[in-house]
Amino acid sequence: MKFLSTFAAATSAVVVLSAAPASAKFGNGLPWAADNTWAKKIPEGAISWYHHWERGYVPDMPKGAEYVPTFWGPEKWDDWNQRKDEISKHNSKHILAFNEPDVASQANMSPDEAVSLFMKELQPYAEQGIRVSSPQMVFNMDWLNQFMNKCHSAGCNVSFMALHWYGSYKDMDKFKHWVKNVHKKFNLPVWVTEFGITAESNPSQDQVNKFADEAIKWMAKQDYVERAAWNGCYDISTPPDQYATPLNAMFNNGGSFRQLANIWLPALAAAGLSHKENHSSGNSRRHAQMIKRSPSFKAETAKRNNKAEKKERKPAYSFGPGKKPLVRIAFPKL
Repeated sequence: MKFLSTFAAATSAVVVLSAAPASAKFGNGLPWAADNTWAKKIPEGAISWYHHWERGYVPDMPKGAEYVPTFWGPEKWDDWNQRKDEISKHNSKHILAFNEPDVASQANMSPDEAVSLFMKELQPYAEQGIRVSSPQMVFNMDWLNQFMNKCHSAGCNVSFMALHWYGSYKDMDKFKHWVKNVHKKFNLPVWVTEFGITAESNPSQDQVNKFADEAIKWMAKQDYVERAAWNGCYDISTPPDQYATPLNAMFNNGGSFRQLANIWLPALAAAGLSHKENHSSGNSRRHAQMIKRSPSFKAETAKRNNKAEKKERKPAYSFGPGKKPLVRIAFPKL
């Protein structure tokens, strides 16, 4: 997991990749990070898909929710071998590549290493008709540009772009720009496989809820955004790290749904399930402020800010037959 987002590009080469057919309907999903017991609480039809950024298949997820396996990276070979067994067992239609290879604490690879690994481990699945994503980038779009060019030269088949985004509740325009410009640049469908609000932006619960609501409504109207996954699948007292605000959480600490779950999981209302916050707005904000002041949070934020890109260069790209050229944005820092 871990987060950030930014865009930069390079080279004047024209790269052409073939995109697999896009989904006709936007799919809301979850990046799983919760105690697996919470899966039993999600009603059938509430989500269309889910992934787990480190582990695998969650047996108690609702029927009909597609499990999308992730090849996290070379440090987790044992996990990847398990994922390969699951791909066969569950007849997977999609695979997510490499969790944030541009972050030292995550998959941490060079573009050359990533292309070599993609060709060895993921390209065979692509040749079987399984749709494989780009690496799930956090911030370094110069890295992504190099990967896509080298991948094209090597013969990779990338079917869709997988993005992460984290920022302030005030940054809706930046979020939209990021998604639109990635699509415009590479002319491939987009999955936003993780996104949420940072602790550093010190949001209230209402501000987090408003952002999530606007984001899902906007993405559902973009025909090139196939799927998205709000990073809130955990209880508010045990967030997976300190970079994102715990107010992104969909569960109270006893496993009941919070209001944010009703925003992201539209089938909850139809199922007659109610939500109740067990943190007042004031208490939730104090919880987020305590995390923000912690030394580990400050160190993580400083590391991310130092890596931020400053400027975007604009090459020409054409991805996919019959597609218009599409764009991408530069995030100096979040």
